[in-house]
Amino acid sequence: MRGLDRPGTGLSRKAEISPMAQSVLDRRVAFGRIPAPPFRCRTAMTKALRLALAVLVIAPAAASADERLLIVVANDTPRFRQALAGIERAAAPTTILEVAIAGEATIREALSGIGRGGAIITLGAAASGLVARAAPAAPVVDCMAGDALGARTAPGTLVVPADVPVDSRIRWLRRLLPETRSVGVLFDPARDQVRAQNFSTALLRGGYVPVLEPVADPTALPGALARLAGRVDVLHAIAGSTVYMREHSRPLLLFSFRRQVPLVGPTEAWVRAGALYAVAWDYGDLGRYCAALAKRQAAGGRGAPPAPARERVVVNAHSARLLNIAWDAQMLHSVDRVYE
Repeated sequence: MRGLDRPGTGLSRKAEISPMAQSVLDRRVAFGRIPAPPFRCRTAMTKALRLALAVLVIAPAAASADERLLIVVANDTPRFRQALAGIERAAAPTTILEVAIAGEATIREALSGIGRGGAIITLGAAASGLVARAAPAAPVVDCMAGDALGARTAPGTLVVPADVPVDSRIRWLRRLLPETRSVGVLFDPARDQVRAQNFSTALLRGGYVPVLEPVADPTALPGALARLAGRVDVLHAIAGSTVYMREHSRPLLLFSFRRQVPLVGPTEAWVRAGALYAVAWDYGDLGRYCAALAKRQAAGGRGAPPAPARERVVVNAHSARLLNIAWDAQMLHSVDRVYE
């Protein structure tokens, strides 16, 4: 089984860089001529330099605070990096601050400098909570909300859920596994209760039989899987759930193959590791969508609403063969990526 993505820290940008940063980086990333260091910061930058990079403005120097788009990101994860790339393509001028690097004081100062003509995008619960405490005057878009139950948002925040709409997930379940009747759902009762119940209701509405099993901690996972054995046709993940942490991949995938129960993974990384398929956002396009929403909010809601973000569907053909699932060429052409 291949490894799943591991989150890290850092940031990336194409930037107009201050003279100090230009001297440190040998002026090679000035004005976006070549890409800046990758988000994961694999170089041996000091924390001070990373902080300096965290507050660079990716825009013409003459841009005013009223025109800026400020992004506050909780940390470095693959999906946040993809969303940031989509935001960068869709909107400028842009400032990016990472909570883990810049700190609350620096971010609060930046928030106070965003005029009413600007806007703020948050990525991650830590970022949305910090912005909520600061209560900025500028409009806020909480991009990929819903990772934490009861996460705070600033008043008037426009919320874009982290989850792909449940109707889309059920539509793909019906297409890829048409004989499925019962669906097992593992969830963390402390974090996922509401989302699990909403998913269960949607499954019932779609004609399925949901079988919910709470997993309060890692020691509860073997028992939950044992109770699902023989009762479900498929095991469906809830994206962002602690049940689907990296260290749980082995027992979940072993259960899937030994019991011949397909596992619908929460992310593409899980499909690379052996899950049958996953339906998630195209995070680059979700960044584009959140940036367009932010610009529209900054303009007082004028203009046509942006086109919704697209979904990304990936499948593992090797896992399908091991599970005796046959997809024809037309079906495989309808998805975004096929892992062999």
